Amino acid sequence: MLANRTLESAESEAARLSALGLTAQACGFSADRSGAQQAVAATVAAFGALDILVHNAGGCTWRSLDELDAKVLEETLQLNLGACFWLTQAALPQLRQRGHGRVLITSSVTGPRGAMLDCAHYAAAKAGVNGFIRAAALELAAHGITVNGVEPGMVAKDRGRMSEPATRAKIERYIPLGRMGEPDDIAGAMHYLASAEAKWVSGQTLVVDGGAGLPETGFAMDELNEARQRDLQA
Repeated sequence: MLANRTLESAESEAARLSALGLTAQACGFSADRSGAQQAVAATVAAFGALDILVHNAGGCTWRSLDELDAKVLEETLQLNLGACFWLTQAALPQLRQRGHGRVLITSSVTGPRGAMLDCAHYAAAKAGVNGFIRAAALELAAHGITVNGVEPGMVAKDRGRMSEPATRAKIERYIPLGRMGEPDDIAGAMHYLASAEAKWVSGQTLVVDGGAGLPETGFAMDELNEARQRDLQA
């Protein structure tokens, strides 16, 4: 079940998956308690059970601290952090019944490990997400439910500033593996955490950032890029 605030987008993806021979449906979603309950109810009605919950919503309207208003702050906290509570709470009866449920959450390196300009509200929300993952993992362990997350770094997008070649080149200069992430890079980590191989992993977040958090300073990346150029010229 693909639940999304933009129903048309979810329906399009469900159709693509169905064309591949998979069973997929779409439903609308709002990032509040009633929206979470409705999405879980729609899933159980369609498939009879719920085994894996993925909270993959995120983002924010960029604002500096002096320009931040209450509406933007509330929306950012609700989407990124509040929905973790409401989705997990709504899914809990089904997951408890299965006895081996999975809760997976998309966090970010922004907040738990680093910072960027004009997104303190987003960073605070994602840092809260990591706290939620650890506390929920402890609380739900008695029911055989694991709670884990993925912290993506800079992932390429097909629209907006992040899709512009000049912006990508600027970002990729500071990623040791030399490229921005792709959706499949994040999906692979999620797939592992949802699998039987991760049955003894809980309360953890997996950083998937191309090594971007490794250099101590930009100087370290300059040296790495200079070494790359020497190798290419050799």
